[in-house]
Amino acid sequence: MGDGGSMSFANQRNVLITDRCGSVYSFLWEEEKIKFIYFNKSLDKFHTITLAENATLEFDVTIDEDDCLYLVYRRRDQQMIIRCFKNGNWDENLLGDANGLDVFNLNIISYNQDIHILYCTLFDKVDMKYRIYHHFYDREKWNNIQVMDITKKSLLNPFQLIKTQKGFILGYYNVVDTTEQIFVKEFNHSDKVWEVPVQLTSSDDDKLCIDIIMTNNEILHLSYSSYIEENLTIKYDKYKYLNNKWTKVLEKELSNHANCMYPTFVIDENKLWTVWTEYDQIVSSFTLNNGISWNGPYVWKGTKENLFFRYKFESKDKELNNTYQLNHAFGKKYPEFSFIGFGSLNEAEEIVLKKKKEGDKMEDQELNKVEKGTKDIKEEKNCELVEGNLKENHEKDILQLEKQIEELESKMKNMEEYIYRRRRGIIFSNRNNKK
Repeated sequence: MGDGGSMSFANQRNVLITDRCGSVYSFLWEEEKIKFIYFNKSLDKFHTITLAENATLEFDVTIDEDDCLYLVYRRRDQQMIIRCFKNGNWDENLLGDANGLDVFNLNIISYNQDIHILYCTLFDKVDMKYRIYHHFYDREKWNNIQVMDITKKSLLNPFQLIKTQKGFILGYYNVVDTTEQIFVKEFNHSDKVWEVPVQLTSSDDDKLCIDIIMTNNEILHLSYSSYIEENLTIKYDKYKYLNNKWTKVLEKELSNHANCMYPTFVIDENKLWTVWTEYDQIVSSFTLNNGISWNGPYVWKGTKENLFFRYKFESKDKELNNTYQLNHAFGKKYPEFSFIGFGSLNEAEEIVLKKKKEGDKMEDQELNKVEKGTKDIKEEKNCELVEGNLKENHEKDILQLEKQIEELESKMKNMEEYIYRRRRGIIFSNRNNKK
């Protein structure tokens, strides 16, 4: 655990996975080694081994529907290794097409029993351009796709992969007119093709980190760190899929202008949480109305003194998935593996959101509450109006098209009658001339 008062957030790659039986698999990078900690729920025992040595920080793990684990990692000798854990045994293979390349943002995901690996490589050092590659195994052979090229500024932001009904979505950064913006690009699993990328953000401020999550198969929640007043602030955007496109319906600042990073979405029953780090502590806010208004933020006691990690999380445990929905989570180290930053507020304390100007504080707290409630109602109505207007405009477009079609059909009918009369007149005229 922690040493009593030093930095508590261990910013290193960790993966936490649970299978259908509730057993826990933890993967931790430490001193060029990938350590595997396995908790057998039925035996109530831990088992720890070193899975790989000479490993870089680039590694990732996924689990398929049969509880098979797939580990992909990069060795110091630039070899890409894939290992599969099935029936208590690990096997090992090389991913040949990726060998000899410097790999960044290494991700692996299982979808309908197919294994997908995504990463990027630097191919233009002058303009800082990276190429995204996609390899997937369809139970017969490996398929290779060059997805696209992206450009970075000072830092290479991470990718985010989330599953959808059609396949999965890749969230990423790319430079547009000197500013990094956030995009999403969807892979259609049935057709095995990547769809056209969609730019979500357009602000001029620099950004860091990313997390996305979907609800109701049509609402996309986005969170990221944004540089505002020379500080990092947690931003939240909400998008709705209407008329075959993503439309922004809401945008909010959730944190103070401080050193706020690694925003992380967690759905805990009916609450959507956004959890982040702020000065080496865990801070979070939650919403009960799909992002319209937020409670908090709350700082979680003890997180500054105790060591914690940010885990990639994946589960095949149905009971767990019925309670939680998350792609990442902050949590404690082995042997606890307990999550932090959401749930009961017994270990949390609400903090005040500061105004942009220190002198711009409300003297009357009750008035502040009334103002906040009124603002939430207005925002809710605005969201409804945006969605309603989109729907209304769509319906108007349909009515207008139907009207235009009716007019065209009427004109066509008149033209046909006119042509028929003209032809009939010509025939009679010729006959009369012959007579």
